[in-house]
Amino acid sequence: MKIKLSIFSNYGTVPLQIARTHGFFEEVGLDAEIESTSSSIEQMTGVIDGRFDIAATAIDNVIAYNSGQGAAPTNSVPRLKVFLGSASYRLPFVVAPEILTFKDLHGYTIAVDALTTGFAFLLREMLEINGLGPDDYEFKSFGAPMERWQAVENGNAVGALLNAHFEAIAHQKNCRTLKSKPDPWDNYEGNTFCAGTGFLNDGPVDPFINAMLRAVAFTKDPDNFDVVATALVEHIGNLDSHTAVGVAKSLQGAQSILTDNLPVSYRGIAEVLRLREKYTDTCLGLTPEDLCDSRVTFAP
Repeated sequence: MKIKLSIFSNYGTVPLQIARTHGFFEEVGLDAEIESTSSSIEQMTGVIDGRFDIAATAIDNVIAYNSGQGAAPTNSVPRLKVFLGSASYRLPFVVAPEILTFKDLHGYTIAVDALTTGFAFLLREMLEINGLGPDDYEFKSFGAPMERWQAVENGNAVGALLNAHFEAIAHQKNCRTLKSKPDPWDNYEGNTFCAGTGFLNDGPVDPFINAMLRAVAFTKDPDNFDVVATALVEHIGNLDSHTAVGVAKSLQGAQSILTDNLPVSYRGIAEVLRLREKYTDTCLGLTPEDLCDSRVTFAP
């Protein structure tokens, strides 16, 4: 059975590459077409309107579109639910060389994926923690991490949440990462797999989950180190082999961003809901259970 997925290609989604190239999807009867997206808008409107069956995305996107606060209109009514967790990583806040502290961001443009979905509210919280109000800077939508990095590199923005791959590239260009204390990423649920209720009711969800959990176990197994490093290069596209070796080690280490069984955090979802309610001044009236399919495993 053919299924279509929309993902952001990063270190945490490499198990999808492994599941496809090593036949894990095929063995459960799935022909998985995986498309790397350039923005959450493209991704979310696609999964809601039926161009994709599954999206690997930030849970805030699920909350936003289900609540009528999505960054773009859709043709169909959003009825999305999370059915599996994904990698649990933090996006570093990378800034241009001339930015030394959070205060230096005053009056500048910051690149985001979308203005009101994804990690935009988490970033607003980070900026507020460090003394910046919403009128002290401007958010501008550029799309995925590569597009956000290009905005910083080209001078169209002075900062952005990037992934580890583009953070490393940015540091080679004398950019730096600003760290927040406290850190709003603490107790925050980020990435998940979601689908519409139609696919969840009638689609091959359980075979997909089985293939993914097998791929995660394969990725984390040190015996598969060389295979994982090669898969990273294929998956990311512009990753050099030396960096791939380091990433493969981290994926298989004690602090791996991949958690067995790909659970989601109840407290983490509650924190995402809190931030969205705070920065939209809206009572959503949702609980983590409202957003999750019955197949979800909650982390302890």
